[in-house]
Amino acid sequence: MNEDLLIEIEDVLATRRVNLDRLTVGQLLASQRLPETMFQPYLVNGATSTPIPLSTPLADVPEGTDRLLVRAIRNTLFPTVVPADPTGETLDGGSKEKLELGVGFRQIRTDQDGLATEALAIVDREQARRLVIDQVTAFASEYGLANRGCVFGVSGGGDSNALAYGLAAAVPQEKLLAFTLVFDAVFSEKAAERATVLCQDLGIRHQVMRAAEIETLLGITTSLEELYEDFKAAFTHEALHFFGTFLILRTARKLAVQHGLSDLAFGYNREDLLAEALFMLMNGNKPLALPVRPIGSHRVVMPVWQVPKLLLDACHPGFSLENYRERDPFTTRQRSLAFFLAHALDSAYPSFGLSLLKGIATTFDGAWGTLVQDDELDVFVTEQADDDTVASVRNVLARHFA
Repeated sequence: MNEDLLIEIEDVLATRRVNLDRLTVGQLLASQRLPETMFQPYLVNGATSTPIPLSTPLADVPEGTDRLLVRAIRNTLFPTVVPADPTGETLDGGSKEKLELGVGFRQIRTDQDGLATEALAIVDREQARRLVIDQVTAFASEYGLANRGCVFGVSGGGDSNALAYGLAAAVPQEKLLAFTLVFDAVFSEKAAERATVLCQDLGIRHQVMRAAEIETLLGITTSLEELYEDFKAAFTHEALHFFGTFLILRTARKLAVQHGLSDLAFGYNREDLLAEALFMLMNGNKPLALPVRPIGSHRVVMPVWQVPKLLLDACHPGFSLENYRERDPFTTRQRSLAFFLAHALDSAYPSFGLSLLKGIATTFDGAWGTLVQDDELDVFVTEQADDDTVASVRNVLARHFA
């Protein structure tokens, strides 16, 4: 191991230095891909076993202790579930003995003795694009996307970039339209530049829309800046992402009508939809329909709904990293928690999140939560929206739309 290697974990708020010297018992379990709440650590001295917290740093275990015993508290057959050797082998059966460049995915298999083994897949950019194209092509065939045509927003980020590759291969050029919004507070000029390069390479019709064009298309009677300031005053800067979603969805609907296209395609990935569904379920609400969601006279379609976000980012890794480093630090804690939990599912066990998502889609088929169009506001309201929230939205929009 390179003991001088600097390890940093970067997110939208900060960069944290990884300090392995302060590894706790719980973190030790996590390194073995074991859930800490299924274990209790003990300090063992002779015939005496004394429980200690999972938060205990290993460096704090007293000298002279006979051993640190971390005992499972359920009769789970761990060797049949989690491989003893977390380094695993490659999917072609070879051992993984050197660093490989690309995005890695785990797969758990059972050997002839019933014990769990781990196989690894390393995916490069071209392989990732082919996998996404295959997914989108299959979706387009199942849901008639090629005949209906679609509008989609491309942000220059991983999800929509990957979606663009798939749609370019699955939908006729004349039935496909991409758009990118530019508004400094929410959508950056650099993102539009990345999206333009991508769409030119793929031969996709592409519209870049700035404030004046957005105001004209959506019928904003004041200005986009004033609408944003009003929205921020009513719902705080933490709701910035919801403002962006509102603009994108309304723009997509308007462009679809203009160009005679039926569907609105979005790059919602596996973890996006898990986060949304988990949030709805844990608050006692039915999830909204997926992977096709009727919305007025249109459909919101989600061609990459089964694909993990890591694979989408792998289609254009350089653009993806640039996009993340341009992200603002504004969102809600609840939204952060929902995404954290969604990503934790496949982290805990490979493809568990996909199994859960497919189960939700099957269970709620024909019994999804409803979206009702408010003709006055021209927005779609979920059944759990309360009167005060709807009134707040109405007050904001009424000042800026005829």
